[in-house]
Amino acid sequence: MKVNKQLELLLRIESEKEQRYATDLQSAQSFLQAGKTKLDQVLSYKLGYLQKMQSMGSDGVLGGNYQHFQRFIVQLEEGIKKQVDVTETSKQILKQRKDTWLEQNKKVKAVETLIEKKRIMIQQVMDKEEQSMSDEFASQKFIRNKIANANQCN
Repeated sequence: MKVNKQLELLLRIESEKEQRYATDLQSAQSFLQAGKTKLDQVLSYKLGYLQKMQSMGSDGVLGGNYQHFQRFIVQLEEGIKKQVDVTETSKQILKQRKDTWLEQNKKVKAVETLIEKKRIMIQQVMDKEEQSMSDEFASQKFIRNKIANANQCN
């Protein structure tokens, strides 16, 4: 039974690791989703700004205002590029964390399988011992009955 206690402890430790990795995975998923949302917002903002600039252009835009619009568009594009980079990095981190969690999940399943095999093995040994005791009891009873029958005949 000592082995089982050790395996149970190992299972608890590995399961706790798996839970931490699952939390890290969830965090990475949330961060990626937030990054995608932010990217969508900046892209939408840029589109709105370009539409505003286009409508103002049809009414006539002063040179200084046009340059201001252009500089702001360049800044938005730089922000978009940075956000795309953040999103790509987030995807890589998410993949790494998923791989780590999957690997840990395999370890947990392996320990669970080993515990189950040990449990079955112990049960089989106990069943054999019980059968042996039952056979011994039946043999003893048979012998006692035979002796009792022999004594009655005499």
